[in-house]
Amino acid sequence: MAKAINNNTKLWAECINLSNTQTIWKPNTFSNSASLGFEIPITENLWMNSAYKDKVFKEIADSPLREKKEYVYSDLSYYLNPQIIKRLTNNEWETYLNDSFYKPLGANTLVFNAIDKFSLENIVPTEYDSLYRKTLIHGRVHDEGASMLGGLSGHAGLFGNANDLAKLMQMYLNEGSYGDKNYIEKATLNQYTDYPFTVDVNSRRGIGFDKADRKKAGISTSKSASASSFGHSGFTGTYTWVDPEEQLVYIFLSNRVYPTRNNSKLSDLNVRTNILEIIYDSIKLGVKK
Repeated sequence: MAKAINNNTKLWAECINLSNTQTIWKPNTFSNSASLGFEIPITENLWMNSAYKDKVFKEIADSPLREKKEYVYSDLSYYLNPQIIKRLTNNEWETYLNDSFYKPLGANTLVFNAIDKFSLENIVPTEYDSLYRKTLIHGRVHDEGASMLGGLSGHAGLFGNANDLAKLMQMYLNEGSYGDKNYIEKATLNQYTDYPFTVDVNSRRGIGFDKADRKKAGISTSKSASASSFGHSGFTGTYTWVDPEEQLVYIFLSNRVYPTRNNSKLSDLNVRTNILEIIYDSIKLGVKK
């Protein structure tokens, strides 16, 4: 059954002393400097108690389940991916991804905690967080929950440029292969990028991927996108879409939340999907010629 907890649940808010109107942390949760026991960097001036990661995982495990079996958006299970990979492969999350996927693909800019790998001049800033981190987020993960895991999670935190992201998406388009190397079994990839429910349950999600809405075109993607297409849209404005029917890979990188998330023009104007529709139109014109 689906988790009932909302994806926007602020795990960090559990650490606030509710008797105060300001952000005053509960004892032994955060520190303004790194020290023994406070070793998870949130910002340059904020460090989380290392033991608090267990609290995050416990809250996920204890989150209630809905009685009714229906689709609900949640990425809580992806928080657990690094632990699962460590148990299965005996490798750390980032090491496993680098060695198994990103380095062989030649996608060297796909990294977590970009602030530790690249100059800030080469990284687009995200949002000014006035509540939790009280600073401009730049080079660190935007998602609050992922930040509490040191920027290493399966649901958020991956940085990269359009060229390297296109390599990853092209591998998905190739049903798990890129160059002379097979990265993912075809059957596994097809399972993740297909609709998990029958038509009567109108979910526009695969497993970790967005899908075209089967009852109302143009909701999550272009109205011309095929039923076999899939992709992802990020909260900060990123968007990528793959369509096997047209051998199409589309990457759109932006930062709609800078300096604040109070900017909905990207979605109100359907900028990302309108551009994708223009691409489909150009493909159709090319076929007619």
